[in-house]
Amino acid sequence: MPPKHLCVGSLALNDTVYADGRTSMADPGGNALYAAVGANIWSRRVGIVAVVGYDWPEKYTVTLRNSDINTEGLVYKQAETLRAWTIYEQSGYRRYFSRNTEVVLLTPSPFSSVPLTAEEVAAYTEAARQVHLRNSPLPEELPEHLWQAEFIHLSPMRMETMLAWIDALNTRPNIFVSMDILPYPLNGNLDDPVLRRLLSRVDAFMPSEAEAESLVPGHDPETFCREIAARGPGIVVIKRGDHGAVVYHRDRDLYREITAYPAAVSDLTGAGDSFCGGFSVGMAETGDPFQAALYGTVSASFIIERFGGLHALNISRQQARARLRELERLNRQ
Repeated sequence: MPPKHLCVGSLALNDTVYADGRTSMADPGGNALYAAVGANIWSRRVGIVAVVGYDWPEKYTVTLRNSDINTEGLVYKQAETLRAWTIYEQSGYRRYFSRNTEVVLLTPSPFSSVPLTAEEVAAYTEAARQVHLRNSPLPEELPEHLWQAEFIHLSPMRMETMLAWIDALNTRPNIFVSMDILPYPLNGNLDDPVLRRLLSRVDAFMPSEAEAESLVPGHDPETFCREIAARGPGIVVIKRGDHGAVVYHRDRDLYREITAYPAAVSDLTGAGDSFCGGFSVGMAETGDPFQAALYGTVSASFIIERFGGLHALNISRQQARARLRELERLNRQ
């Protein structure tokens, strides 16, 4: 049976330095992986769509497959997987440094007092762009039978890639599309033609608070949700980390705040992506975006309790349902 939910995005390898000096190399990550794991907490009909580089350990793909995540949407390429140093400070703050060769070669030394030229900045930016484009799947690479999915989540990718998926989905109106984006500076111009094209085929727009801020600096969340919904998506969700989320449903003209689950936080990496995966299954099971946001919140709460993402593949439905009931109680108070 083909997957009902597809999580589209990237895979990544993280070389991690923890605040206590411990290190862990080549940890599996990427927004598609976290979204798929977040959905898998609730459903066994989940597929992952991403590019697999030559240096991606096959054991991680086997682990996903053994947990009933469909991997037929993985595209194998002779390219480096997205890779970065992830450095944790005592404060919990995380810093990232690309380890992809062509980006590293153009990365300036932090000790240099010589300012970069405009040409050097442009070369660095273009190298990073090309690395991300090579590591992003395209709709024409998706096996035809996987288009039977009823829900597709588009994790943050470069704008060219996002637009390619939106154009492909315009010919498949029966698929529910949710989308998260990279920060996209607009200075409040929500009528930007690229954004309007992007929103035209989205059912649920799900930026983080920081991404919403990049679109409309100093925004009021409720006004932002209504403005976005007026341009296409019937559902707008702003993910707010430990402050939970806000959800707006245009058809019912309802705006509501969702309380976060009080999890013991170890690592926030992938929380937003796993929220989106859980939300997708919640929409399938309930048709209610407010209830779906509770599913997403539960998924994120399991992810952040330990480092990495694959540990949450061991969460049982019973554990997830129990946490959902507790979260429902918290949100009734």
